[in-house]
Amino acid sequence: MSEIPGTTGDVVWQSSPPGSIYDYIRVASFSIGADGLIEQWSRRAAGLFGMTSDEAIGRDPVEAFMPVELRSDGHRRVGEILDGREWTGLVPFRMPGEGGAHGLAEVYVMPSETARGERGALCIVVDVRALRRIETDLAASQAIFGQSPFGFVLFGTDFTVVRANQRFATVFGGAADDHRGRTVDDYLPAPEAERLGATLKRVLETGESVTDLQLVGPTPGGTGRRHWSMNLYRVHSGAGRPVGVAGLATDVTRRHIAAREAASARRNLALLNEASARIGNSLDLETTARELLDVAVPGFCDLAAVDLYQGLLTGEEAAPGSWAPPHRESGGGSAELRRVALAS
Repeated sequence: MSEIPGTTGDVVWQSSPPGSIYDYIRVASFSIGADGLIEQWSRRAAGLFGMTSDEAIGRDPVEAFMPVELRSDGHRRVGEILDGREWTGLVPFRMPGEGGAHGLAEVYVMPSETARGERGALCIVVDVRALRRIETDLAASQAIFGQSPFGFVLFGTDFTVVRANQRFATVFGGAADDHRGRTVDDYLPAPEAERLGATLKRVLETGESVTDLQLVGPTPGGTGRRHWSMNLYRVHSGAGRPVGVAGLATDVTRRHIAAREAASARRNLALLNEASARIGNSLDLETTARELLDVAVPGFCDLAAVDLYQGLLTGEEAAPGSWAPPHRESGGGSAELRRVALAS
């Protein structure tokens, strides 16, 4: 039961949705009268102990549920409770009948009084096995969530962050608890935030998971361009009710850089292979120049030209090992260049 915010002050009572914590821990109750016998028996007690109210009411709970070797101490405890003493403890029990299953219950016993002033007791019972399962599940969840080298984040049904792990906080700044209540707009620039928000909504509505969603943007307060890969899936309560969308984020910036470098290396290698196959098939300089540009444009650049010294084109010779392009300052020969090929 809860009070809905925004009402006029009146308490609005509503049923807890299926899959609440009470369904998991299996809380049951019954009451003991002044005579030490069961006076009231809840339906949850019937489910826990395997006995209907018709079978339970009027019976001695110690005789009905406790093993023989513990009954003496059990009667003493019930006597102390009926004298006004509260008690909490673990109580072994067995289902009535031959071959009944054994269990362990955590019992909270509170003295009570009837309208006539008679003393009784109200007993709250929790199945310890269910508690231990919950504790184990929570520990496993915390270990996976808290110790993962990947960034985990859980968005609620309103698409605000419900929980984030420390790895996520390390990337985006602050402590893990600082991220509660934030939205995608706090992490990504507008276009990417809108895309992630639309994806979260689709996953929540359809239940279809999304893998390797690529996102780009600087970290909050940073200027560097980062790349993330994100997997998203809908999270449900034990009763199957959607409670949010979980995300696993991985920084793949280095992978993108490596992929770009590898692609560039492959392009350069292909260019060299093509150049070795196409250039140098002719001894004519102009033909070779055009072959060079056919390879370079557009695979290597957008615009290229080949200029040669006029002396090379006219066949001027120099002594072996002594040739160098002539300089106007020296007054020897011509330093004129001639464009023999152009491509764009």
